[in-house]
Amino acid sequence: MSTDFKPAGGVKLPRVFNQLGIFVLDGSGSMTENAAGNATKAKHVESACLDLFNRMNASRVKQNFSFACVKFDNTPTTVLSPTQFDFNTLMNTNFDPLDGKGGQTYINLALEQAKAVAEDFLNSTTEESVPHKVLILLLSDGMCFEPDKTLNISSDIKSNPKIEIASVYFGTVGGNDVNAQNLMKEVASDTTRYTTVYDGDALRNFFERSVSQSAGIKIE
Repeated sequence: MSTDFKPAGGVKLPRVFNQLGIFVLDGSGSMTENAAGNATKAKHVESACLDLFNRMNASRVKQNFSFACVKFDNTPTTVLSPTQFDFNTLMNTNFDPLDGKGGQTYINLALEQAKAVAEDFLNSTTEESVPHKVLILLLSDGMCFEPDKTLNISSDIKSNPKIEIASVYFGTVGGNDVNAQNLMKEVASDTTRYTTVYDGDALRNFFERSVSQSAGIKIE
């Protein structure tokens, strides 16, 4: 596959790296709760993903990014395999975390699946290819049923210098689970890679900031 990319305007830009962003999205039953604007948390998450792609579509560096998506409750499901940034493909992918889900929260199983996706992506490189890296974008709104296993798998993932984790807790005003928040903080690669949000706009901002920070380049 060519590493050149031709954006609107006809200027051909080279791909200088390939960063995979893996959305790991909580599809547990609590994501049916309403957030801002009387929309469910799940709908805010879906909007945040699509808004990010809308913004990236105007970026001159979008050719350097790929995306994948894992949804989870009791079991994880990869709904998008690593895909080089393609606006139509991404906008036609279902990022509603509740689609096909609605069970309990097992973050550890989702991270295990994301780790497998990340390692397959990294192992697909050749000596001639551009540098590859992975950012796992983990979102949850509740306490994991197996927190110790979640910490263990996150530590294993973070031992690979080519994989980072950015985590976000989707809060409920006046009803946050402090233990769940603390777990998500520990899962993140560092304190700058964690936040709490209450709506889709804040979530999209966090996704954008995390992608830019990990890549070391603004995606605007």
